[in-house]
Amino acid sequence: MSRVLQRIKGQIFVNDSTWSEERRRERALVRRLDIFFMSYLCLSAIVKYLDQQNISNAYVSGMKEDLALYGNELNYFTTYFNIGYLICIPISSYVINSVIRPSIWMPTMELIWGILTGCLAAAKTAKVVYGLRFLIGFCEGTAWPGTVILLLSWYTPAEIGLRFAIYQTATYLGGIFAGALQSALYTNLNGHSGLAGWQWLFVVNACITVAVAGWGYIGCPDYPNRPNPKGKWLKAHHAETGLRRMGNVGRALPVGWSWKTAKSLVSRPQNWAIWAGYTIYNQGGTGNGYFNLWLKSLKTDGHARYTTIPIACSCIQIFALLVVLPTSDRFRVQWPFLIVLSINGLIWASVLAAWNVTDGVKMASYMLLNLSGPGAGLFVGWVGTLAKHSAEERSAIVASFVTTYYAITAGMPLKVWPAKQAPHYNIGWNYATANYVAIFPVILLIVYLEKRQERFDARKLDPEAIDDTTSEEKHDPYDDLRRRDIPVDQALSEPIPRV
Repeated sequence: MSRVLQRIKGQIFVNDSTWSEERRRERALVRRLDIFFMSYLCLSAIVKYLDQQNISNAYVSGMKEDLALYGNELNYFTTYFNIGYLICIPISSYVINSVIRPSIWMPTMELIWGILTGCLAAAKTAKVVYGLRFLIGFCEGTAWPGTVILLLSWYTPAEIGLRFAIYQTATYLGGIFAGALQSALYTNLNGHSGLAGWQWLFVVNACITVAVAGWGYIGCPDYPNRPNPKGKWLKAHHAETGLRRMGNVGRALPVGWSWKTAKSLVSRPQNWAIWAGYTIYNQGGTGNGYFNLWLKSLKTDGHARYTTIPIACSCIQIFALLVVLPTSDRFRVQWPFLIVLSINGLIWASVLAAWNVTDGVKMASYMLLNLSGPGAGLFVGWVGTLAKHSAEERSAIVASFVTTYYAITAGMPLKVWPAKQAPHYNIGWNYATANYVAIFPVILLIVYLEKRQERFDARKLDPEAIDDTTSEEKHDPYDDLRRRDIPVDQALSEPIPRV
């Protein structure tokens, strides 16, 4: 028993006597990243979702009547936000790799969108809201891709899934918090100081967002080869350890875009395959968002039969994230889990496509579809392996994920999930089923291309494969990073060489 307590104590204080010095340094770095960096990411995820949902919450809390919004203004609020979001994503993925530190760019954009959110409280017309929503969407476009890029620059393949699961969980918690905040503000502050409840919602959201942005200037670590100088929690030896960790898993860090990198991005078939896989998989899950409309159609004596079921769906998604993604970390592979999740999605989407089943079966189908939610995180982890040779390619692939998703969902629901068909979407569930069928060959194609690239890289690095290779060319570029006597200034100033 005492030995177990000693191990627990060692885990807590990062001083387990059975660890090597290298492992102790790694655990100390991961602990600091989890405390400082992940706290910023989780808070940012919560306020990001909060700021995205506040327009709908405000609309049903008096904004509609006060601003005379009796047309399709709410739809246009989302449209203008998505346009700004789409424009920013490719710009941001380039900027944080080559122009401005993430610890400056990301919190500053968050600070701006927080201030703009507060300005919504002073809006008097729909046109003013259109402009503000466009600018807020533009600023928010940097958050998700920037987060993924930084996670892939610090955490290894055995750690990334759990951290992404925690980040996504914070997003769901933001949705739960948004509804509670709306209710509390409307109840307690409506009419206070001459502001309506929906105006207070924007003001409070803005204050929270600005506070989180302020923490981002310190909590964002930048990259191991270019650490954040304001993050005093990240010492020089921590950055050196982070550099070694990325070198040991063969993952390159940002060195700036070049024509060679751009050519590699568009010429590697696995990049196109995983982009197609992510897009198809997420289109299969687009029907999950229409669960509420089906619930509203179920009435007893003129009243809604269910009210809290959507929260249960969020709990299922959180459970799936915290089980599937850490398990994929354990085995350091993603595609078998994607196959299982796709089978789950195919089964329940097919049931809903048939539709002629009892309400209980429909309820179970809608809820169990949420078990396929971790698929996006698995694709992100897979990108870290497929594009480990280039941080710039990783950022471009992640940016293409989000850009394509928003571009498709901007117009696709009008044809595939038309409101007039609610709650029975004849086209929509057939569309979802077809996507879940199509994902299987794409996943297998990505696996084949990944294995082919591994064989190619092995032949290229095999000393016996090329007889005239000089001793200098045979040198493993990561050997210097594994040396225990590597100078600190060299570790911090030179990027990890690429394979």
